[in-house]
Amino acid sequence: MTLARCAVFVLPLAILMSAPADAAKKHHHKSPASWDGRWVGAWGGSRPTVQVIQGGKVVAYEYDGQMHPVSSSHVTPTQIVYGQDPVVTITRTGANTAHATIKSWQGEGTAELTRQ
Repeated sequence: MTLARCAVFVLPLAILMSAPADAAKKHHHKSPASWDGRWVGAWGGSRPTVQVIQGGKVVAYEYDGQMHPVSSSHVTPTQIVYGQDPVVTITRTGANTAHATIKSWQGEGTAELTRQ
């Protein structure tokens, strides 16, 4: 693992561990119907991804350490769909959890996401 990739994993973890507990609680007081936040998981359980949702729409996703803008998304209270290739579908499984699928010309994958 390169130093840059190691920093991508270690730095956010260190920041989260140093944050006050009451700040973490306040962060999760979003309306259960709201999708807004950073949804973190890993494609196939090993390829980290972040889905960034603001103002009720997907604005960006992170993959392989690179942030990519999202120009449009279809958002309902239970599901989000965006992209053409790949197509990402995110289905809410709880107030702060979701199941994501990705379909592209290279194949398909899944990820379990948690809002942070």
